[in-house]
Amino acid sequence: MKHFFMKKTVTAALFVTLLFVMALLNIQTVFPSLQKDVSDYHTSSASEKPETFSNLVTNLNNTASTEVFGKYGFIETYGYLQKLMDKKETNNFEVVKAEDGSLHYTYFTTGPNDVQTISERMERLKKDAESVGSHVMYVMTPDKYIEGVTKFEKGIPYNYANETADLFLDEMRNNQVDTLDFREVMKENGTYTQDSFYQTDHHWKVQTAFNAFKSFADVVDKKYDFQFPNKAYYTDINNYNQIIYKNSYLGSMGRKEGILYSGAEDFDFIYPKFDTNYFFYAQGSNQAITANGRFEQSVCFTSMLSGGDIYDAECDKYFTYMDGNPGFAEITNFDHPDGKKVLFIKDSLMVPVASFFSLGCSKVYMIDPRYYGGNIQDVIDQYHFDDVFVSFSPQNLTTDFFTFYSDDGLQAAH
Repeated sequence: MKHFFMKKTVTAALFVTLLFVMALLNIQTVFPSLQKDVSDYHTSSASEKPETFSNLVTNLNNTASTEVFGKYGFIETYGYLQKLMDKKETNNFEVVKAEDGSLHYTYFTTGPNDVQTISERMERLKKDAESVGSHVMYVMTPDKYIEGVTKFEKGIPYNYANETADLFLDEMRNNQVDTLDFREVMKENGTYTQDSFYQTDHHWKVQTAFNAFKSFADVVDKKYDFQFPNKAYYTDINNYNQIIYKNSYLGSMGRKEGILYSGAEDFDFIYPKFDTNYFFYAQGSNQAITANGRFEQSVCFTSMLSGGDIYDAECDKYFTYMDGNPGFAEITNFDHPDGKKVLFIKDSLMVPVASFFSLGCSKVYMIDPRYYGGNIQDVIDQYHFDDVFVSFSPQNLTTDFFTFYSDDGLQAAH
């Protein structure tokens, strides 16, 4: 009996020691970032203190949760064990694996989302935009789940994203809002396949986005007399450089599961061979960014291609285009000063499409309502866009993205 209690005591002591060691290593890892968060708060002006204190608490919590010593070693170990057990879901069904090996976001639900509120907000936006002479179109990007193609094992939940998209597009047509459904376009040209998307991410590939840009330019030209300049030249992939970065990409779902579970992927970077001349301005949550020069020097942030930690979301190669999802961005194309001036209210799938589309415009503005702190109606009233394109993918057809015309006045989310 004495020997039994001795083993228990030694085991408990080793466990407590391990906890203290891990705590010290975590403190050492996270301390510089915590120190910077606190320093930024103290250097803010007195008038900003109430708002920045709230941000400080959020930032400290996020930093402590994400900057964990050996975090990705634990993720890889966890992912490898899931793979050995042939598990098709992780993180309580947040990420699931289809039979073809592709990863998908999902959740438990019994049917499509209610689209009444977001449809009403779109209708109001259309009326306000048209009152200042702007044409409005809703552009539906595709969901990675392809009906009749993507298959899950029994018991894996389905999120009804495509059914929600169908209901929403029906409402748009009832409200006489012009629409473009890329799911149908891709079905028609035979590109709505799993290979059009990244295995480890919910985004479509840059090559797919370029093909979508071609279709988009055709539609707005034919149906709405957009007069996209040099369209045949700009939409010819032969006029672009394509650089393939082998086994360099791990998408948002892959970063949750690790390379051993999902594998790394190739990433294609596409940019014009021809001369271009741009000015780019973006306002993010913390600072403004400006750049000028050729397409790949201004609209693109090629530093993300040069390596970095494959697990780091800040180095996500998909966000090479326009630095990802700034709250507000303005792109000036000096080659077409008389071209159209357009606004994209969008999520991340539209970013590379809008980047290529900017080649035929004088100005392209982009707003991500999740991160924009201003009033979208004021922007529409002030700039008098030729066209306003709203685009959220099927899984994002929620009020979290349609923040305009919410109950708190016309203010978009911070």
